[in-house]
Amino acid sequence: MRYPIPRTTTSARWLPGLLLALAVGGAAGTGPVMAATADTPATADAPADDAASATATATATAAATAAANRTIRNGDFWRDTSGAPIYSQGGGVLKVGEKYYWYGVKYEEAVGYITSRKPDGSATRFNAVTAYSSTDLVNWTNEGEVIKVAAPGKIFERDAWLGRLGVVYHQRTKKYVLITQYGSKGAGNGVLFATSDTPTGPFKYDNLQTQVPNVNGAATGDQTVFIDDDGQPYLIFSNSGERRHLYVAPLRASDFLQVGPAKLVHQAPAGGREGNAMFKHNGLYYFCSSELHGWNASRSYYMTSPSIDGAYTPERLIKGTENDFSHVSQNGFFIPVAGGKQGTVLFAGDRWSNYAGNGNGYNIWVPLTFEGTAPVFHSLSEFSLDAERGTWQVGKGNNYVLNPGFEADRVAQTGVTGWVVSWTNLKGPSPTVNVLDSRTGRWALTLAHDQHTMGSAVQNVTLPNGRYTLRAWIKGSGGQKVARLYAYGHGGPEAAITLETARTAWTEVSVPNVDVKNGSVQIGLYSEGSDGQWLKVDDVSLVAEQ
Repeated sequence: MRYPIPRTTTSARWLPGLLLALAVGGAAGTGPVMAATADTPATADAPADDAASATATATATAAATAAANRTIRNGDFWRDTSGAPIYSQGGGVLKVGEKYYWYGVKYEEAVGYITSRKPDGSATRFNAVTAYSSTDLVNWTNEGEVIKVAAPGKIFERDAWLGRLGVVYHQRTKKYVLITQYGSKGAGNGVLFATSDTPTGPFKYDNLQTQVPNVNGAATGDQTVFIDDDGQPYLIFSNSGERRHLYVAPLRASDFLQVGPAKLVHQAPAGGREGNAMFKHNGLYYFCSSELHGWNASRSYYMTSPSIDGAYTPERLIKGTENDFSHVSQNGFFIPVAGGKQGTVLFAGDRWSNYAGNGNGYNIWVPLTFEGTAPVFHSLSEFSLDAERGTWQVGKGNNYVLNPGFEADRVAQTGVTGWVVSWTNLKGPSPTVNVLDSRTGRWALTLAHDQHTMGSAVQNVTLPNGRYTLRAWIKGSGGQKVARLYAYGHGGPEAAITLETARTAWTEVSVPNVDVKNGSVQIGLYSEGSDGQWLKVDDVSLVAEQ
C-alpha cells in the first residue's frame, strides 16, 4: 500500500442445509449478510404429533438460517446487517468481551466505485474511519463513523493519507487508542494516535509521532497492530522508502500513546515487503508480509519465532498464496478465532480497484490451516465460519477455479498465474495473453491467432466428488477450426461446449453435469484458428450443482 514519501474441518465436508444467495435490501449475496428470520407455523392448538413435527421443522429452519448467517462470500462489496455496503480498508479487528469491533477506512473512491464500477486512480481521498460490530465475524452492524473528515488544513483532512490502522484498549487509562499511519502537507508523516472512551468513538486526536526510535528512516511503511497474550500491543511494520527492514516495536506501556524503540527482525530481499502483519498460533509468532506491489495483489510470506523479538526463521512463502496471489488480494491483517483445540486463523486481505482494477473496498477473508508450523492459505470464494467453535467449512457455492478473472498478475502476461498456458505458433507472438478488455475487473484472457496457431489455457482442480457446472463469459470472432470450453479427467466422460460462433458481446456459456468421481478435474479452453480470429474469456467458475 502507498505511504507518502485447529482446523477442525476439511474442504471435502459440506454444511448440511447451507443456504445460498441471501441478500438484504436487494443487495447481491456476495459477502457476509444477515438473513431474515424465517416465520415458523403456530403450534399452540396443534395435536401432539403435529406440534412435534412443527417443532422439528422450526428447529431445522433455525439451523438452516444460522448456517446461512455464517457464510462469508468474497469477490464483491460486503454488506452490513442493514444491507448497506461495508466501507473498511486497511484496518483491524479488536475483541471486547464477546463482541468483535472492526475498524477501517472509508475512501471517497470506494463510494464512487460501488455505483459506477469504474476505477478512479487519480487519488485516494480520506472520508472517515468506520466501525462495525459483530459477535460471529460474519454479520456486521454499522456503529458509525468514529473519525470524520475535517476541514482543509486540519488533522483528518480530505487530502491527507490515513490508513493501516488498529485499535487497542488500555486498562489503566480506560481509553481505546487508535493507531494509524498519517501524512499531510501540514502535519507531516508519522504514526497518529487518537483516543476514545468507548469502542464506538468518537476518537479524538492525541499526537503524531514522526520518528520511531531505531528505524531506518523517518516513517513506517505498511503497519498493523498486534496484541500479545499479556495485552501488550506492538506495531508490526517495515521502514518507509525501500521497505526492506522489518520491525517489531512495543507501544508505550503507560498509555499506548507512543511507539517505543523498534527491534529489527528481518532484512528482506531487494523489492522489499509491505502488508506487514502478525498473529500468534500454538506459541509461535508469525510475522507475515507481502511483496511490494503497491495496491496490487501479491503472494504472502511468513517467518516464525517463539519470541516476538526474534530470532525469526528464514522467510518462506505461505503455501497457496502463489496460486492466485492470495485470492487476488494483499495482506491486511489476521484474526485469531478461538475454539476447538487449535482454533482458526483468518487471513484478512483487501482489493483496491483504483490501482489494481479489482474493486476498491473488496474485503477478502479466507481461513488458514497448518501443516506442522507452516500456514496454508485456502483460496475460497465462499465458506462458512463458526466463530464460537473456531471451525469453518467450504461453502456449497464456492468457485473452485483459481484466478478465475485473470486479475492476479497485475500486468500483461503470456503465462497467467493459476493456469497452464501453451501454444503452437510457427511465426509470431504467443496467441495466449491477458488483455485489458474485461467483463469485470481489469483483465481477461485472449487466445488470438497469428497465421495458423493453436492455444490453450488449462487448470487442474482438486475438489470433492460430486456434480458441478463449469461456466465462463466469452467473446469471440467466430470461425475458428476448433474452439471449446471443456472439463476432462474427472472420472466420467469429457464435458464440453463448442465456441466457434461469433460473439461480439460478453456471453455466458456453461458446461453442466461435470460428474467428478476421483477428486479432481482438468478444465480448459482450446482454440485453433487463423489470422485475425480470436477468443476471449473472463470470470470462469466451477461450482457444485445444488
